Amino acid sequence: MTELTNPHDRFFKETFSRLDVARDFFAHYLPERVVQSLHLDTLALQSGSFIDAELQEQFADLLYQVALVDDSSAYIYLLLEHKSYVDAQTPFQLLRYLVRIWERDVRAGNPLRPIVPIVVYHGRERWQISRDFAGLFTGPEILRPYWPAFQYELKDLSVFSDEEIRGMAHLQIGLLILKYIFTPLLRERLAEILALFADLAETETALEYLGTVLYYISRTYTYLAPEEMVAVVQAAFDEKGSEIMQTVADYWIKQGVEQGFEKGIEQGIEQGLERGLERGLERGLERGRVQTLQENILEMLQLRFGPLPDQVAEQVKALSQPDVLRQLLRQTFTAETLRDFVGKMPASPPPTT
Repeated sequence: MTELTNPHDRFFKETFSRLDVARDFFAHYLPERVVQSLHLDTLALQSGSFIDAELQEQFADLLYQVALVDDSSAYIYLLLEHKSYVDAQTPFQLLRYLVRIWERDVRAGNPLRPIVPIVVYHGRERWQISRDFAGLFTGPEILRPYWPAFQYELKDLSVFSDEEIRGMAHLQIGLLILKYIFTPLLRERLAEILALFADLAETETALEYLGTVLYYISRTYTYLAPEEMVAVVQAAFDEKGSEIMQTVADYWIKQGVEQGFEKGIEQGIEQGLERGLERGLERGLERGRVQTLQENILEMLQLRFGPLPDQVAEQVKALSQPDVLRQLLRQTFTAETLRDFVGKMPASPPPTT
């Protein structure tokens, strides 16, 4: 997909394309013996999606490469099933996506590497499908050696209690929102979930993720009227006394109410972030802001378009105006091609002598 138009896909990728969040997720939710075999500090996001075009409304995926303790490497393939029900064909579809990853390596002349597949499911029904692909077959035991066999890790969020959802605040927020997005219970839990933002530093990244969460809820959650959502969001930040977070939420709400939540939300998030950041700067939050923006731009470009030419990375790193970088970050979601993105970049300032 050239643009993240599906709200589930967008929320999933904006959450798990952050390498610190992905590392934390794998460290907490993969089996310990698997984690011990990985050098998670080497985790790198790979480009591309391997999902059938007609199924992109039902799945979202991310691929990572990681070094192993034996000096070889492997992939971790993260697949989100964002239907509200269990699809018995998911393991078969997963096999097809794994084969596509291996085919890409074969075309590039690379050796086949192991893939750790993880399915994240957040539907209403409990997952009852075998996690062993061979378990899907029926037939005489004598033919078992001819059945394809692999296992996948399943994270069915519906079976996790809130206390069992662990990790950094950013990860907990993402998983809890996914857990409840199809259920009426989010109405009761939303204020408490949003209050976790108080555990995040009020940085550009945290403020943007707040916008991501509010956008996702407003686009997909059907059990909460706009006026109810306004009250819940305001209560969450009033309790924690977060001035900047409240500013973001206030402007988001104002735009949503005045223009309609569907139409006004993105403008509200953008204006809320700008106002929130202005206030944040007044409170001394400028440190690291430019570097964070640069890193976010490069990560999103790599996610959408693959490995970047050194010249593009250098151009991004040469820019130091936060307003310009924020605009470029938004363009990483809308540019059709890397050439299109580069063509809209401002000229880099001349080097100082």
